[in-house]
Amino acid sequence: MSALAVMCQPAYAKNEDETGNGLEEIVVTAQHREELLRDVPIAVNAVSASALQNIGVADTSALVQAVPSLNFTRSGPSGIFVIRGVATPNGSAGEEGSTAVYVDDVYMPDLASTINTFNNIQRIEVLNGPQGTLFGRNAAGGLIRVITREPGDEVQLNAQAGVGNYDIFTGQLYASAPLAENVAMDVAFTGQSQGEGFGFNPTLNKRVRTQDYWGLRSKLVAKPTDNLKITLSGDYYQTDDSTATFLWPLSYTPSTGVLTGKPASQDSLSEYPNLTQIRVWGISGKAEFDLGGATLTSISAYRSLKNLSNFDVEGLPADLYHIYYPARNRTFQQELRLSSNSTDPLSWQVGAFYLHMKTNVDQLQGGSLLRGTQSHVVAQGITDSISVFGEATYALTPSTHLTGGVRWTSDRRELPVGFVEVSLASTGAVLSRSSNALKEVTYRNVTYRAALRQDLTEDLNLYASVNKGFKSGQFNLQAPNLPPVRPQTIMAYEVGLKGDVLDRHLRFNLAAFHYDISDYQVRSTYPNPSGVGVITGLYNAAKVKIDGVDANAEIVVSKALHLTAGASWLNSRFANFGGPGTGITAPGFYPASDPGNASGNRTPIAPRLTLNLTGTYTVPFENGSELRFTGGVSRRSRIFFEPDNVLTQPAYAVFNGSVEFKANDHYSVEFYMRNIGDKLYNVQMATVSPGYAIAGAPRQYGLNFRMSY
Repeated sequence: MSALAVMCQPAYAKNEDETGNGLEEIVVTAQHREELLRDVPIAVNAVSASALQNIGVADTSALVQAVPSLNFTRSGPSGIFVIRGVATPNGSAGEEGSTAVYVDDVYMPDLASTINTFNNIQRIEVLNGPQGTLFGRNAAGGLIRVITREPGDEVQLNAQAGVGNYDIFTGQLYASAPLAENVAMDVAFTGQSQGEGFGFNPTLNKRVRTQDYWGLRSKLVAKPTDNLKITLSGDYYQTDDSTATFLWPLSYTPSTGVLTGKPASQDSLSEYPNLTQIRVWGISGKAEFDLGGATLTSISAYRSLKNLSNFDVEGLPADLYHIYYPARNRTFQQELRLSSNSTDPLSWQVGAFYLHMKTNVDQLQGGSLLRGTQSHVVAQGITDSISVFGEATYALTPSTHLTGGVRWTSDRRELPVGFVEVSLASTGAVLSRSSNALKEVTYRNVTYRAALRQDLTEDLNLYASVNKGFKSGQFNLQAPNLPPVRPQTIMAYEVGLKGDVLDRHLRFNLAAFHYDISDYQVRSTYPNPSGVGVITGLYNAAKVKIDGVDANAEIVVSKALHLTAGASWLNSRFANFGGPGTGITAPGFYPASDPGNASGNRTPIAPRLTLNLTGTYTVPFENGSELRFTGGVSRRSRIFFEPDNVLTQPAYAVFNGSVEFKANDHYSVEFYMRNIGDKLYNVQMATVSPGYAIAGAPRQYGLNFRMSY
């Protein structure tokens, strides 16, 4: 995915309030066509680039500060997003999460491509709940759509230079210009250099936990005829990141069998070199043909990602257990959509989607815990996915709209190469070799959606929906000798109320939902019963139930004061996962218990209560300049990381703030501070030899200088 830098941009609006005091009407494309946010019968959080900038959201992992239903965790180089508690917190190569991530119309299949900074953004849409009709596979929890700016017939130039603590220097540039009549192009650059690490490693006697990156993205838009529009895009991004590979070790008490931890540290004790290097690039083409009564859209994309990672898994000064992990992922995707141009009283769209993905893993595990041996994992996974879909909305009356859709998906997963080889570390002599027994498996599923929207007034509506979502089954390329995990299906029931009221001074979205999930996919890492190394695998929980309520609001208190608030209450639990009489042993217990019983436990990365609040106060001056003050807080209740509910992050809150002085429409300077209280919290904890934790970013502050023409 391309790097994205947050620039000073307005929200995407259809019409501004004539008085200049109310909220703009936000237009989204959550259903593949432009619609007012309040008219979409889906719980959608739409956040503009300027809003992200104001609250200090500098990369995708920080989106949780703007969207209460969204949570985030890491697994090495991979970024894992969790919407309403639906997650598959495994980050091995080739793994696709339960939350789909799109940039414009292009699906990002590899989790290592989801952590990036922002540039040339127009807005971000977070769609809560299964999106199994229009987006299909692996959108069982929801969807994140990054919509980038489009070059037009005017010259634009935005630039930003920043300096911060930890010797951090940043730079962004966005330039757009017409090249000829009906042809325009833009280019966006972003980069960061971090000279001082977040923490100190006494074993290596140096600062650790740094991130350096740079990226480019460009878009060319041409309209050769009145009924044809062509968009070509390309991007390249690279990062050298050790913020999630230098780990903090957890303690284990053998006499009690209890694995305990404390808040993760920015420091590290590891003696093994830790780093993730990612190189990703992609090209895409989009053609839109206006056929008169309908529009035919074709989207083609190719993406390539290389990942080279080193992990000292236990994080101790002695080399107990380390992983050398090179991987590569290549994908081609093609989508065709035919949609009606008319929306009254009927709008419809049909389409087909194809994805081909090839992933290669060549992993080496070593260290004294392996008792003089080393483990070599080699795997190649191939995915061919095809689906056809259709959806229509009909106005039963001028104020009552019924939406229905269906999608058929077939995923063929191949594992032509897959084995785990154990050899002597001293000589390389092979001691054992276990290969995958299953070479190919196909999963087919039909998902559907039905929604009824009732307009109570012009600016207020009530909706109810039922959705079936599907996450494909798959092989675990880190453990190819284990059987593949079965598909995960979800039935979601939701009612919501949304609208713009009080003369467009209050916008709100309230939703209540219930999920029934079968064969919930979970990751678990626990000691190998043989005593050599650990076992990390994907498993199916028998059933998960989730109940919850989301609430979001934007409030214009006055022309100077603007507030946004959000809350999410979630009860996500294993209804049936292991225990006597079930025939299922739930993994993840430390030490491994038989039978493991996680029934009734909370699911991972699903805090019961999340609260977000942001306020912006603007002071104008007579000469046209202005001073903007922004403060925000994001609070999450206790989080569990594994099915046994042993490793936990207590409730915590993160405060951000900024002050920006705009001299005029062209120049501004901003002082920002993120994580003002320097809160130490875990974004990941895992049971591995015996365990580790990864800390969130510490307090950061600095200056940004901006120019816009």
